[in-house]
Order: sequence, then structure tokens, then C-alpha cells
Amino acid sequence: MKNTVSLLLVCCFVLASFTSQAQGSGLKTDLSFTDPSIHTVLFFAEGWEFSLPVLELGTTQHLICKFDHLSREAKNYQYTLIHCDADWNPSRITPTEYLDGFAENPVNDYAFSSNTIVPYVNYKLILPNDQVKIRLSGNYLLTVWEDGNKEHPVLVRPFYVSEKLVSISGEIQNATYEGYSGASQQVAFSVNYSRLIITDPVNEIKTVVMQNSRRDNELSKLKPTFIRQNQLVYEDKTNLFKGGNEFRNFDAKNLQNYGMGVHSIEFRDPMFYLTLEHDKSRRNDIYRSGSDLNGNYLVKNDRASDSDLESDYMEVYFSLIPPDLVTDDPVYLFGALTNWQCLPENRMVYHPETKLYELKILLKQGFYDYQYVVRDKTNQSLDAALMEGSHVETENNYHFFVYFRGFASRYDRLIGYRMINSVQR
Repeated sequence: MKNTVSLLLVCCFVLASFTSQAQGSGLKTDLSFTDPSIHTVLFFAEGWEFSLPVLELGTTQHLICKFDHLSREAKNYQYTLIHCDADWNPSRITPTEYLDGFAENPVNDYAFSSNTIVPYVNYKLILPNDQVKIRLSGNYLLTVWEDGNKEHPVLVRPFYVSEKLVSISGEIQNATYEGYSGASQQVAFSVNYSRLIITDPVNEIKTVVMQNSRRDNELSKLKPTFIRQNQLVYEDKTNLFKGGNEFRNFDAKNLQNYGMGVHSIEFRDPMFYLTLEHDKSRRNDIYRSGSDLNGNYLVKNDRASDSDLESDYMEVYFSLIPPDLVTDDPVYLFGALTNWQCLPENRMVYHPETKLYELKILLKQGFYDYQYVVRDKTNQSLDAALMEGSHVETENNYHFFVYFRGFASRYDRLIGYRMINSVQR
């Protein structure tokens, strides 16, 4: 009972953090929180660093979460896992129902940086582990706090636990809806639920589609276009995403050489400073294919044997030449390097004296994707096309989630997950 009450208190404070974070970013869909003392948070399925943190229930698969604290001393961190419904509200089930083991556990796996100018401690958490195992599928939140101070989490990240009970098939098509052709991609897919007994699939099944790792523009109110024998078909012509553009990127894996996109590197005590080449708007450019990580980044030091511990921190200077299009809406640096959020610390600032949008942020050595988005002051929506352009040919990853909740159920099950690439057939 004590663990249940404690976890409910954590849920309340986590939701308060979401509200504060969402107000700062202008997005209602923010599900992540990072204390300013925490840097370079990576959360992925073991074996593929660029994957979403999706764990298949009942397998030997693991999720890995890594993060840094810039200090010479280790911190006393604890964590818990919170089960949520399909809309990311805490579920009305107790930890003993969805967890085996302890509801709260310490983060014991950490190591100190080596051969770096900026000292830090790297923490690593593997889920599930000997202390806690997951019993039920669904949406989850990983919440980390320090020294028992549950009122102020230092890190919150969403993850998924899926069951393989439905099959998902689909493809990404060129948009044919009037006014969208040429710049948008249409998702067309079907869900086969023949392995389940479902009396009202339209109301008991919920589907969500996410482009790359963006939550701000995900499709979550989808209704099937057709219902066939044990199959829901989603082919609505309005199920659209802007194709966007291939991500910009820069290479800082070796601070002794100027990598791609890097204009200069210099050391000024107490760290390295990287100046990137000036970027310009690609709004009116034709499409050009290119390799990217779909907005992700890779921590890497080419001259080290352990990049987690031997990659240094650096201040990186971004600059953007304004387009001819005039906008009063704020411009943000965007991608996994900013946790796919628009917060004050990653807002570009226009300087009349240089006639540039500029920003300096602290990043760990590696290879980074990024782009620039504009946030509409009226409806708070994000638009990358204003600075990046949008093309139907752009390569994107689409993530499909299928949830099930029967009329007598007390929680939402994640009964299927699949990733489909827009150009791979």
C-alpha cells in the first residue's frame, strides 16, 4: 500500500512537470521532462540506438536509457515506472498489477568520464532488470529523481511495451488530396485482429501514427475507412503528414578535424567551441536526397574506445540566414538534440547586427541531425516547411501503435506496433 500511495504522488508531480513544460513549449503533447542538470538522454531498444523505446512483452529484449550529469561526483538517483492509458494519463491500476518486483529502485550503474575536459558522470539503466519486470503492455513513463525528492523529477521519458497480437500492414503514399499533392505523404494501413475476440472494434481499438519521433503532429483520432472480416482499413485521404525535408546534420566526432557542416573548432577554457556553417532557408529549394538519421544523433568520439565516457562536451553555435518570408513567429532548433521540443533554451534569437538567427547550446561530441521549425503563436503548431521546405520524396519513418481496451477492461493494452519507412518497400 505504501508503494502505491508513493507512486500516485509521483504521478501527480510528473503531470505537474508536463503542464509546466507544455506551457513553455506551446505543445500539449509534451511527455518528457529534463532537468537542466541532465544532458544527452538516450532511450532506445537494445541493438538499435536510433529506435523508439519499444519493448515486446514476454521476450528477452531490453530497453536502455543513458544520461549524463556534468559533475565530478555521482548522484543518488532513483526511478519508477508508471503505466498510462493510450492518451498518456496514468492508468487506474496499481504497480503490483503491472510490475513484478519493486516499484522504486536505485540507478546503480554509472561511470565517470575519462580523458575529457568537461567532467561528467554517465548513468545507464536497463529495463527490465533483476529489481523490476513488466507484466502488462501499454504506455509507460520512466521517472527519475534524486535523493528521494519525488516532488521534483530530474528526468521523465515515455516508452512502450507491446504485445504481438495484431498484424499491421501499410504503405506511405503520395498525397492525392486536393491542395496537398506534391508536399505531403499519406499513410494507408490496415490492422488484422483475427487472433482476438473484439465485439466493437471501432470503439475498442485505437490507432496512433507518429512521424519519426515527433509527438506534436501525430495522428491519434483515426477512424477506419472500411471494416472487413477481422480487419480495420485506414485509407482516409486526409491522414496526411507534410513530407518535410531531409535533416541537416553536422559531424563533430573528431574535434581535431573539421567535420561536415563545421566551420571552425577552437578551445577556450573551459571547453571546445564549435561554429557551424551558416544555414539558409530551403523553403524554395528543389528536393535533394541525402543521408540522415531522421532527426536522431549518435554520441561518438572517433579517437576513443568508449564514446559514452570519452566524448567531450562542447558549445555549438548555430546560425540561420532569414528567408525572404517575414514572420513574427518564433524559430526553434529542433530534433532529438532538443528532445523534439520547443523550449526557451533552443529558441533562435534574431540579431540585427549580424542579420542572423543565432543560438548556442551545449552538446556532447558526436554526429547530429537537426532542422529549424516555426511555432505559430496562434495555435502553437509547429511548421518545418517554412524554413526547410516540404517534399513528398523525403524519407521518413512512420510508427504505428494499436491499442485495445474492452468494455470491461481497466487499462489500455498496446496490442501491436510496427515501423514503416516511406521509401523502403
